[in-house]
Amino acid sequence: MEAIDWQALKENCAGDDGLVNEILELFQREAPLLLADVKKAVVSHEAIAIKRSAHRLKGALVSLAAQPATLVARDLELAGAENDLSKVNELQSKLEVEMQRLLGVLRSAPRS
Repeated sequence: MEAIDWQALKENCAGDDGLVNEILELFQREAPLLLADVKKAVVSHEAIAIKRSAHRLKGALVSLAAQPATLVARDLELAGAENDLSKVNELQSKLEVEMQRLLGVLRSAPRS
């Protein structure tokens, strides 16, 4: 599965290339902060913080149409919601991998 669904992103932006570029730039600025919040929550093993930080990141990923990373963020959010900390370290590692893949794709993507 591709890191980002470009067609879905463009549809989310009503075909507005300027808006697509704005969303991409905003995401690239905010993603490291959002990911750091997730990591901090996982390290502290605070279920509510894990749920909230993963939810915020998931929202950004949904708007970007980045399904692979969205699915991992969703799983991490659910683990926090269910206070199931047994898999949060593994999920956080998977999220890091997906985010690096996504950010790599975004860095190399041509801008309209």
